[in-house]
Amino acid sequence: MKAKPSRPGTIPRRLTSATRLLTRPGPALLASLLAASSLANAAVIEAVRTSSDAQRTRIVLDTDSAANYAVFTLSNPERVVIDIDNSNANTLAAQNFSGGHNGPLTALRHAKRGAGDLRVVFDLSRKVTAQSMQLGPDGGYGNRIVVDLVELGAGAGAGAESPDKAPVVASKPPARPAAIAAGDEMLTAPTPAPSTITPTPVPVQQAPAPAVARTTPSAALPQPAPSSAPASGGSGIRNMFSRFDRAMATFDPIGKHVRQPIERAVPRLQFRGFLRQWSDVLLERNGPIGTVNQDFRFLQLQNLFELETSYHVADGIDIKGIAHGLYDGTYDWQDSRGLYADSLDRTAEVYNTSERVLRELYVSYRKPGFDLKVGKQQVAWGKMDGQFIDIVNGMDRRESVQLESEDYEFRRLPTWMANSTFYFGDTTVQTLYVFDFEHDRNPLPGSPWASPLAPTSTTNIVLPTDRPEAGNFSDHEYGIRVDRAAGALTYGFIYMYAWDKNPVERVLGTSVQNGNTVLQVRAEHKRLHHAGATMDYGMTFQNVPVVGSLPTVFRVEALYTNGVRFADFEKRAEALAGSSTDGMSTHDTVRAAIAIEFGLPHRTTLIFQPSWYQTLNHKEGLGAGFGGGFGDEWSFIPVVFFSRPFAFTRDRLNMDLTLFPLIGGSDSGWGGLKTKLRMTYKFSQFVKGHLIYTGYDTGSSTDLYGQYNQWDNVGWELSYEF
Repeated sequence: MKAKPSRPGTIPRRLTSATRLLTRPGPALLASLLAASSLANAAVIEAVRTSSDAQRTRIVLDTDSAANYAVFTLSNPERVVIDIDNSNANTLAAQNFSGGHNGPLTALRHAKRGAGDLRVVFDLSRKVTAQSMQLGPDGGYGNRIVVDLVELGAGAGAGAESPDKAPVVASKPPARPAAIAAGDEMLTAPTPAPSTITPTPVPVQQAPAPAVARTTPSAALPQPAPSSAPASGGSGIRNMFSRFDRAMATFDPIGKHVRQPIERAVPRLQFRGFLRQWSDVLLERNGPIGTVNQDFRFLQLQNLFELETSYHVADGIDIKGIAHGLYDGTYDWQDSRGLYADSLDRTAEVYNTSERVLRELYVSYRKPGFDLKVGKQQVAWGKMDGQFIDIVNGMDRRESVQLESEDYEFRRLPTWMANSTFYFGDTTVQTLYVFDFEHDRNPLPGSPWASPLAPTSTTNIVLPTDRPEAGNFSDHEYGIRVDRAAGALTYGFIYMYAWDKNPVERVLGTSVQNGNTVLQVRAEHKRLHHAGATMDYGMTFQNVPVVGSLPTVFRVEALYTNGVRFADFEKRAEALAGSSTDGMSTHDTVRAAIAIEFGLPHRTTLIFQPSWYQTLNHKEGLGAGFGGGFGDEWSFIPVVFFSRPFAFTRDRLNMDLTLFPLIGGSDSGWGGLKTKLRMTYKFSQFVKGHLIYTGYDTGSSTDLYGQYNQWDNVGWELSYEF
């Protein structure tokens, strides 16, 4: 057997899912935006200002004229990006962030894109939502782009400052009257209590902005025109589409009728969430394949509801909770004898236990220079395809190789821990104390993605799995991460003393049943020592033929793991013959990747990421083990990703293509190719749809991808966020 697809963290995935968030301006602002798009002169950024409190962080970009811009967020790493057409930032002063008093902001970079556009990137320490608005000259103030960052766990709109009260960082700070501009009241919501956090200047760094990472976000949405305005062209189809487009731009029923009334009634309470439906249908049905009876058509008919609530207790103290509800109709909506996983574990079909419904619940305490979170939570250390240093939480891998990286946030298995972060200038130190263990959930027998290589029965005597216990102090896990920023370079080191998320069968002895000698085994989790490193460096190549300026990011992640236990089939055979052995071998493993990410013109992204997995002192007859090659000494996956929005849709329609070729050695050779082609259309800032083709081609029936040669499928996703 060459590969066991159920092992954790082995398959690279497409990285982030970014969402462009723009507010819906009124007619006057819409007119100014349309006028700005035709300006011949560049809109120069004169100053960047920020203010931050326990509720949100406000960024204000003062410009010398109206600008055509777009704002969106990116994850892994967390960033907020502002793209401004025909702009420059020559007057910005070069500075660095210091301390932990800037809210989620950690760094600012900017770079030219194409012939004259500007990209401004704010690096963030944690996930936020973003809302933006452009204000014209009014009451003595000039043109401004205002961006509000609301952290997931802070009350939206509470304690926010006027954009003109944010301190200025610029070569020539423009004078501002003390009064609030008349056009700014709409940006400030009622405040339950005065903020005690002092607004902090935004540090500016002249290092170039990184290229957009995996997936390139959709562009700015067409703003809804006044209802009396006729659609251009006068055709019935165009009129109908225009009406549909305007209706979708304001479609937010839960937000309008549930979230907003509750948040107004309870000012310190905020909640948000989403509804998501995604389905995958096989292109052909083939009956028995290995140990799987593939007498079904749909691979998933999943419906996921997430509700996230946060309550602001006092300055620096918040309580956050996230609940999940999932129902997968594959087990009910199609007649299949091969789908019986829900009879083995009900959570394969529906979340019906408190462990799965209560996803996160923690108390956060934040002060300048120090953060503390205690409770059930997830920590994402890695940024790259393949989860190289993303080792803290377990993962629900029910979709096996079909699992997508944008779903990691929802498929990670949060666990109870204490998570603290200390800020020392440009250095941060994070410590983890995990007192509850969560193991990986792999595809069950009788589920759509059960491996056709995995046996469904055994003649061995299998005892209950030995798992770490929360009540046993010696079973707790520990981790530390140290990061440092030095201009355009950031680097960090991690160490974690943790349990393997997947148990390995240990041979306890033999027994005789019906005249045959069988093994007596028990699956056990083993302690592992993880040591890793990460590095990011952003720069811009100038005067590149065809593309001009080329923003580029180099990223490295590597993990060395000591003491990985592998099932050793030679030793298991010796145990059956009467030798005294536990049937396991211990080896060290290394996994690493280098990603080169290019920000091409027209918001096009190209990423090349060679990924390497190595089992040190490898020997024949080993099973799967954490971090090593896929059933062989080493495995190599040179991931290629390409993403391009379509300008004629104002970047609302986006195409991306990802290739995952697998090469293994020294015995496996070519291991197959996974191809993913996805079309994404953003109906509004609330509703987004995907159409996806995923193919598994070539490779032998025992290879990681080759075993799924009959699983080519077409899928669709529709999500509504409120």
